[in-house]
Amino acid sequence: MSLLRNRRRPNLQTGIAYSWAAMAKPVRRHILALAGLSADRWECPIHSFTEAERLAMRHAVLRAITTYERALNAV
Repeated sequence: MSLLRNRRRPNLQTGIAYSWAAMAKPVRRHILALAGLSADRWECPIHSFTEAERLAMRHAVLRAITTYERALNAV
């Protein structure tokens, strides 16, 4: 158990930042709008958002995925 506690976690910040930056402008704007944030912040780096804002964005994306999956299953 102590081995798990002492194990260093990989630093994923670069990958997360690149994924956000590589996303198309309309997608980023849509995610921000769904999360109730200003769509004008689409150019901001992902790490400029607070943890609460990032959590809201994550929940918005999960809701959108669920909606699209329902639509896909209906067709």
